[in-house]
Amino acid sequence: MNQAELLTGFRDYLQYERRYSVHTCEGYLSDISQFSAFLHLQYGEDDLKKVTHQHIRSWVVALLGQKNQTVSIRRKLSSLTHLFKWMRRKAWISHNPLQKVHLPKIPERLPKAIPEKVLQGLWATLSERNVDFNYTKLRDQAIVALLYGSGLRRSELINLRWDHVDASRGILRITGKGRKYRQVPVSKDVVKLLSQLKQMGGEPGTEEAHVILTDSFKPCYPKFVYNRVVEILGTVTTADKKSPHVLRHSMATHLMDHGAELNAVKEILGHSSLAATQVYTHNSIARIKEVYRQAHPSAGKKQ
Repeated sequence: MNQAELLTGFRDYLQYERRYSVHTCEGYLSDISQFSAFLHLQYGEDDLKKVTHQHIRSWVVALLGQKNQTVSIRRKLSSLTHLFKWMRRKAWISHNPLQKVHLPKIPERLPKAIPEKVLQGLWATLSERNVDFNYTKLRDQAIVALLYGSGLRRSELINLRWDHVDASRGILRITGKGRKYRQVPVSKDVVKLLSQLKQMGGEPGTEEAHVILTDSFKPCYPKFVYNRVVEILGTVTTADKKSPHVLRHSMATHLMDHGAELNAVKEILGHSSLAATQVYTHNSIARIKEVYRQAHPSAGKKQ
């Protein structure tokens, strides 16, 4: 089996067995192609079955020398891990060469949340705009409601259909990363908003139709959602980061600020492990320290 046939088989495994999206499959194969090019250039080796941990360590050093971000390097190594695990299952290699490779550590970076009062003011403004039931205004408010109110990822928002909305129970049925299913709560106000949106968005009664549409009533796409969020947030904040993910970060931070249980926040966000959610506890601790500094008489607050 040559390398092209091997990678075709790996792609089929990702797409049909693991049921990964086309975008994810392309990302994995792109990372593997980059490694293969390095392997050929530096070692004259074209057989992925002969890869050793020394080859991979050399690649990591080269990537660091090219100023690749740690997150990017870890993602590339994750792609190789999936490949070699699959190859071992096929008995094409005896061990995974990445077992002896230590992943570079990611520096901890806290998500920057938009202040709660700012988002409350934004919601009030969006609600006032919608008294004339204009579709695009209702749609924009729904985007904020689903990203901040329910903590959806941008991809989850784009793929949300009317048959995923259980209005009677106040629940959204979401299929997130890795095809993982979860149920996300949605408030009565947002259920009402979505009901109004459904009446105005294209053909009524089409349960398979997407919830969020463009101005021409077509399914939305990543850049469209990003641009709408940037424009909406631009009316209330001058922060550099104005993205769909910032609204999701803000939702999680505000939940933790109000004492939400970590496991509950994990389930709402659809994180696969608590480690991804725990970063928000640090955000809450930072807020507690600030409240203490401002309020406690012995905290050294500047007058």
